[in-house]
Amino acid sequence: MKAKSMMKERVEAVIRSGVYSNEDEFYDDAIRTLFDVKSDLKTIAAVELYKEGEVSLERAAEIAGVNVVQFKEILSQKGIIRWIGSGEDELKRKTEELKKAKR
Repeated sequence: MKAKSMMKERVEAVIRSGVYSNEDEFYDDAIRTLFDVKSDLKTIAAVELYKEGEVSLERAAEIAGVNVVQFKEILSQKGIIRWIGSGEDELKRKTEELKKAKR
């Protein structure tokens, strides 16, 4: 427990210093930095989001930081079968993604 309280103290001190205006801003930057440093986390997140149907193949590739062909290869290496919908299904799916993104 002591380690958690020390971490909280550090975060609060940085926020009080004015570097960040609030905890959300601090944690957003920390998470962004973590994904930049540990780029495999981008791929893990992209694969999970794609598997769960939360994002399209194109969006998942973008999240992973690769092109669509590379992302297809990643899915193949992981034994994940790609969902291939009809043009209408894909259009509905992309429309829903855009609606979510605007929120």
